[in-house]
Amino acid sequence: MKYLFFSLFFILIQTKNGFSQCCGGCNPIGGNTNQGTLPKNILQLNSYYKYGYSEGYKEEDHISDFKFVKNATSNFINLQVGYGVTKHFTAQAEVGYYLNRTQNFVTIGTYTIPSLNGFGGSSAILTGKYNIVKDTTHDFEFTIGLGVKMPWGLAPQIVNGVELSEDVQPSNGAYGLVLQSFLFKQFDRSNVRIFLINGITYNTINQRNYKEGNMYLTSFFVSKTFSQNITGIFQLRNEIKDFAYRDNLKVSSSGGYKFIFVPQLNYKIKQNYNISLLYELPIYQYYKGIQLNDKYAFTVNLNIRFGVTKSANQLCAKPN
Repeated sequence: MKYLFFSLFFILIQTKNGFSQCCGGCNPIGGNTNQGTLPKNILQLNSYYKYGYSEGYKEEDHISDFKFVKNATSNFINLQVGYGVTKHFTAQAEVGYYLNRTQNFVTIGTYTIPSLNGFGGSSAILTGKYNIVKDTTHDFEFTIGLGVKMPWGLAPQIVNGVELSEDVQPSNGAYGLVLQSFLFKQFDRSNVRIFLINGITYNTINQRNYKEGNMYLTSFFVSKTFSQNITGIFQLRNEIKDFAYRDNLKVSSSGGYKFIFVPQLNYKIKQNYNISLLYELPIYQYYKGIQLNDKYAFTVNLNIRFGVTKSANQLCAKPN
């Protein structure tokens, strides 16, 4: 899985000369997933709110009897700003903020451990995306991106005199690199689109000598337009996470992989606005050691584009 991104990149880059070139981002997808490039001089704002809920523990892929955290919730907001610098290159800035990352603990006898609650900025990501292949005749696109992830703050958060654990810290306090790819294909007769998105996030060591595990993401989408304004999207996402390290020692209860099914409904308003609703349902989770079990999440997303003109739309039209 780690090598899928690189294999796909080198295969496709060799075929670059066989395709006509045009602007990217002609077929934006809704939701909070990173997209391809934008047409030149187009400004895009993408903002979303996400609620996540976890409960109980798992050891490997089965329920564990371990009891400590009763449940955990998070409320997260994110803003992405992208701009089409050229017809091939898009610059994007992204910033995230946790309204809360909360853990509620089980009752031991008559004593209940007070809840832990982290809040604040997560990280900022600056990304450049380059459109390698754009074939408007065959509705095919391939884009790659490289970004730098910067923590909101380097020092760990302390609430009521208690330094919070990594599980509720709003930021991991470490810099990182983000590598992405975006593959798109549309089938006109059935009005179906497919997407393949790959991403790798590499994390460095923070001030507490803690290194969060690197993340490898692969998402496959099937999108179908049901009316002029309504599109349904079905996503199957695979997330692989490496072990974390503290003081150069492996954290045994960290890392693993999961498969998540994400149905999504997107509503288009006029030409420039998209509102999306997403529901994330883990269908298989494998944890190394004993870890808190993710139950579900839902997201509300708003996508707005500025500068969309008739000439910009014509660049995305198929040649006669």
